[in-house]
Amino acid sequence: MTIKRSIFMKAIRIALTCLLFAGCAPGAEKEKPALDYSLPASEYKTRLQSSDPSTWKPAALKVATPSEGVAVSEKGVFKSALELNISYLLNSFSVNHMLEPFRIRAGKEFEPDSVKQVGFWDTHLRGSSAGRFLMGAGNTLRWIEHPELERRLNELIDGIEDCREPNGYILPYRPDSARSEEPNYARAWLTHGLIDAAIAGNPKAYGLLRGHANWFNRWDEMLPKLLHWDYNSHQGHIASTRTYLSPVGMPEDLQVAEKYYVCDWWMDELAAGRDEAVWQYPLQDPHSYLITSFEAYLDHYLATGDKTYLDAMLGAWQLIHDKWEHPGGSIAICEGKWSADEHGNRSRGKDDHAHPPHSYYLTSYGHTGETCGSVFWIKFNQRFHRLFPNQEKYVAEIEKSIYNVILANQKDNGYIRYHARMQGKKENPRRAENTCCEGQGTRLLGSLPEYIYSIASDGLYVNLYEPSTISWKVKEQPVSLTLDGSFPFSPQVGMTLGMQFPVKMNLRVRIPSWAAQKVEISVNGKKYATGKPGSYAELSRKWADGDRVDFTLPLKPRVTRYTGVDTVAGYERYAVEYGPILLASVGGDKAPHEIEASNLEKQLVHDDSGHLHFSIEGDTLHTFVPYWLISNQVFSVFPLVRDGVK
Repeated sequence: MTIKRSIFMKAIRIALTCLLFAGCAPGAEKEKPALDYSLPASEYKTRLQSSDPSTWKPAALKVATPSEGVAVSEKGVFKSALELNISYLLNSFSVNHMLEPFRIRAGKEFEPDSVKQVGFWDTHLRGSSAGRFLMGAGNTLRWIEHPELERRLNELIDGIEDCREPNGYILPYRPDSARSEEPNYARAWLTHGLIDAAIAGNPKAYGLLRGHANWFNRWDEMLPKLLHWDYNSHQGHIASTRTYLSPVGMPEDLQVAEKYYVCDWWMDELAAGRDEAVWQYPLQDPHSYLITSFEAYLDHYLATGDKTYLDAMLGAWQLIHDKWEHPGGSIAICEGKWSADEHGNRSRGKDDHAHPPHSYYLTSYGHTGETCGSVFWIKFNQRFHRLFPNQEKYVAEIEKSIYNVILANQKDNGYIRYHARMQGKKENPRRAENTCCEGQGTRLLGSLPEYIYSIASDGLYVNLYEPSTISWKVKEQPVSLTLDGSFPFSPQVGMTLGMQFPVKMNLRVRIPSWAAQKVEISVNGKKYATGKPGSYAELSRKWADGDRVDFTLPLKPRVTRYTGVDTVAGYERYAVEYGPILLASVGGDKAPHEIEASNLEKQLVHDDSGHLHFSIEGDTLHTFVPYWLISNQVFSVFPLVRDGVK
């Protein structure tokens, strides 16, 4: 049965049902029938045609993401994360190591590096290590001057240029010898890396990107196969849309993406909010990498203004948020297999790791909380924030994912963990391996300053409370804002403006949805506004040099009952958050911990040490501490509490 016939037959059944039960009034909008997920993968087609660029009406972005001009303070937590990330980049792989596959493909002579190519991560994803370094270093160099990091980035770009084919091809394998995920994965990583290197100031990166995109757009023997390629094929989509949206983008980049990656049937399912569109994605096993494809679909909306893309991605956002996100922001769907019965219906089998809605695995068996999944989630939410900056929920997602996954998965020596485990001990990587989570982790760590503020035509949005200074222009006048304090360890936040002449602008301050009550905001010591949780307080006035804004964020513990598959008979499980910070129980030598509490939420006592530690009345063994700061302790994010006890 073809997909068209399947949908046709389902449409007939729905129509008959409407007639029988008078459920479809004349003129009422009818929901499209659900997709038949039992068909062979070849039946799920891409669009295979593209729209006319003359019809594109790009969506209006309400704010811009700063690409420079933000300096983080030594007093905050982002600065140390940036410095650890530099250490990781410089101590992982040499430029010679990263260039080896490029030189082999180009037939260049070279001396092999003392560190052998890492199995799978280097040998079956050739070029990804170069993309990893370019993403991490390119983002970092926007905020921090570091001559050695810049030297290596430029040397790597020069080496890729030296191996470039006359037709612009740069990938480190012959076009007919792609392995594993390479046609999509490696191209996407190099695309991100070249764009990030160009933004950081490398003069050759955009030229390499444009030349290779010209070649790729004419890869006729491969383009129809891309979405049906084995292993997470959808992840190549973002390479084409990011290229189009870059300064060297051309309409053909987006048209090729539309023809060979866009699936209208998938957008219909996502827009309808159907769970199967995520955990039973029919082309490959589901994965958190689906979110990178969501990024690409939203890019189509940014580029064309076609609301079909926006509606689908709003549905995708809601699905992930409601059914595949742990408290704290880690993504609860990774690589997982499903089983199919004789009718083609898919479900989690006895010995597989499928991730149906609300499964929320906590143990290593569940393969949950990949760093890369949260990177894509942050980037996805950042796109929505740029479109709808007054909807605080998108920055709330970014904030908790940064603290509770990105920072939590960076070791104290800079190495990057693969998973944000929910109990036991955190992973302890002893070397760099160029994993997917290292590559995306270093990319996000290098870009941390860009999430603190957003620039509007009439002023500034303050999104996060990380101590820092931003310099930008309002009506061509240079303006600076310095944010001080020690959030999240202290709730007091202050901001001081600097400018040569007074300027009228709108300063929008985020009042987070986790705030326990309304927030009073003072300007120069006098109450000026009251901010409602889950919104931005607008401070519109003529500002002068030295003007000061102060407020205190009301934080309190919040308790969330666990509802996933890792339950224990006779117990409930609860997670605790304090503001955006996910806490974890420590104490005892094995997890999960058994907490003694009759009402956990009311029995938590803040110790006022400035370290966000909480004791539990009646329990002298266990303490709650920020999950992100845990190193080698045994912990439980969802400790056990007796049934019926909160």
